[in-house]
Amino acid sequence: MYTRLTVLVGTLVCVACHGNSGTEPTSISASNNTYYIASQESGADNEKCNGQAPTNQGNGNCPFRDFTGIKPLHLLDSAKGVTLFVRQGSYTLTQGMDVNGVGSSEADRVTLAAFQGETVVFDGRNTPRELVTVSGQYVTVQGITLQNSAGYNLEVRGARQVVIQGNRFLANGASDSLKGDGGAADVTVRDNEFTQWDSQAIDITGVSRWTIERNRIHDPKGVDAKAIGIKFGSRDITVVNNEIFNTEGLSLGGVSSAHSNTFEAYNLSVRDNTFQNVAAFAAEFYSCSNCQFQGNRITAAGAGVRLLSAATHGVSGCPGGCQPNQGITVSGNQLRNLVGGHGGPPDLFWAIEPSELSGLSSANNTYCEASPGSSRFWISGVFVRFDEWVRTVPTDMASSVTGRTDSRCSW
Repeated sequence: MYTRLTVLVGTLVCVACHGNSGTEPTSISASNNTYYIASQESGADNEKCNGQAPTNQGNGNCPFRDFTGIKPLHLLDSAKGVTLFVRQGSYTLTQGMDVNGVGSSEADRVTLAAFQGETVVFDGRNTPRELVTVSGQYVTVQGITLQNSAGYNLEVRGARQVVIQGNRFLANGASDSLKGDGGAADVTVRDNEFTQWDSQAIDITGVSRWTIERNRIHDPKGVDAKAIGIKFGSRDITVVNNEIFNTEGLSLGGVSSAHSNTFEAYNLSVRDNTFQNVAAFAAEFYSCSNCQFQGNRITAAGAGVRLLSAATHGVSGCPGGCQPNQGITVSGNQLRNLVGGHGGPPDLFWAIEPSELSGLSSANNTYCEASPGSSRFWISGVFVRFDEWVRTVPTDMASSVTGRTDSRCSW
């Protein structure tokens, strides 16, 4: 079920957040720096109205009409402490929209939000490369449906203290739906829905301190499209309590263009997510340092977890090539009904290259096999059974292989 928003007296309140977290969305209150756009309101006008009322109050105290006017389009560009509520309707943004916060504290936050839970659609008509670009700091984008950019539906470009929550990300052009880059930091992506994307629902490169939580990520349009990709030296990223289904899985590190880091990703924590009907592997690690995959539930995936190497995945962007995976922790995960995919067999729980084993800890996972002895673990081109697997990864002796009818496989 998609997250819906209700607004009471100008304040947004989440009424159907996903996941187990009790965190409420950031409240948004009206002030003298609050503006409104309402394409369906009689009397709304980009030139004759001051934009400071949600309805036509007369004497010029009325909402702007749309984003074709210079003032409403640029209200949040180089803004401080400004809130822009958008009323129901579909708004064409063929030029794209810049949201740039220039404040220095939470009190200066710049906010773009749907008004009172109304359905608001931003449509790029496949024209702008970025439909909405967020930069600066202290910015919130909330409750908007974004669709039909030529590239990114939303880009967080070098921004800090950003909240992206309760939005719907629909079809985009030939790229990622939500892009984070340019050193963007302290970003929360929460309670959004992602579907119909081309390449990756969320792709973050060269960023730090992101939390991606309670999102629904499903059913892309792109062939071999992934849910989330994290690379190019990104670090300190948390991916928690998301629902990921009918898509490919996660790329934790990966091949990228040249950069100055030793690893593709650092300190990633992927925990308590649900994966269902995920093609190929649920999670792939490539040049990831101190990265964790814990407490996830995986059902009907092509396969479980894979540690990729330069030999199997290609040389990446670090000077002289990125370092192998190091200090990977995979624990407390539950995997069942692995169906095979991309040429792999059913019940393939692991695939590794010996070069990627430094500091690997795998323990307390539950591997639910279809029939006794059907579980498989792939080591450098050879399929082995569990007893042979733990000779290579001794910490995984604390895991268990059991039949799908076992109560431990009935989540």
